[in-house]
Amino acid sequence: MPTTAARLACVALLAAAGCAGDGTTPGAPDLPPALASAARTRIAPGQTGLEVITWQVTDDGRRFDDALLANAAQVVAPIDELALRRNGFVVWAVRADRLEALREALGGSPLDVHTWLGTATTWRELVAVPVPDAMVEVDGVARERPGAQARLMARSWPVPMEDGTRIAVQAVPQLVTDAAQASLVRNANRLSGEVVRSCAIELELVPGVAWAISCDPGGFVETDAEAAERVAEQRSMEGPPAPGQPPASGKIGSRVVTLGAATLLAAPARQGLPARRTVLLLVPHLDGSAAPEADANEPIQGD
Repeated sequence: MPTTAARLACVALLAAAGCAGDGTTPGAPDLPPALASAARTRIAPGQTGLEVITWQVTDDGRRFDDALLANAAQVVAPIDELALRRNGFVVWAVRADRLEALREALGGSPLDVHTWLGTATTWRELVAVPVPDAMVEVDGVARERPGAQARLMARSWPVPMEDGTRIAVQAVPQLVTDAAQASLVRNANRLSGEVVRSCAIELELVPGVAWAISCDPGGFVETDAEAAERVAEQRSMEGPPAPGQPPASGKIGSRVVTLGAATLLAAPARQGLPARRTVLLLVPHLDGSAAPEADANEPIQGD
């Protein structure tokens, strides 16, 4: 059976490659037999810890937002939703007993990978993909990051409380540009590379509530290579300007992608096909008791 790392690597490859589907869902990837056999992790009764479920869903107008609203859980959490949205991330609390209903409402997902993190007080990859051929916008500033890899890193441990145990989760996006920065050994206790602290997520998961993390597919923009030149020509012509916007030339100029879309947009919308986005579900299991195996107070660092 493939290891957890192998399953995560396969998910990242599928997301980065944008594999073609079987025609039932445009552009959706088929699950390879080797991965299908490992897609669901058996969790023994009495386990305490974090399970991460990975889906890929087709974006269809408002269906995504409507599905989250219909299955939302009433929870208040101190997350900076404005900063997350500005960087292209979508984070939502959903009812843990309605995950199958949520998946159906999202239009289904041929990818359904369940990974057991349990107690993970060192940083782990939830998803890691090569940065697309585009300028990546972080906190409103876009610049090229050639050869970079976008990752969502997380760690988790149970926290005993007077009203019962909760699952503490910290997650933060990270951009790494070389093998040294990407080393999971180096990143185990203190993250390296470019760590986007404005999008750090700290949650205390309670029974019955899971958290969905995805992206806004509108965070991927392609500009028309000849738009500026045609606008200038139009302004130089005598007489009133032609109404409406100049037609697109079909030639791609620059590409700009938000950090969220760079990390979790499996395939941008192209040639009439809808976009596909990756959805990560953080699901708490609180049936037993456990304690962190290491000090989880090391700060989020970054070079």
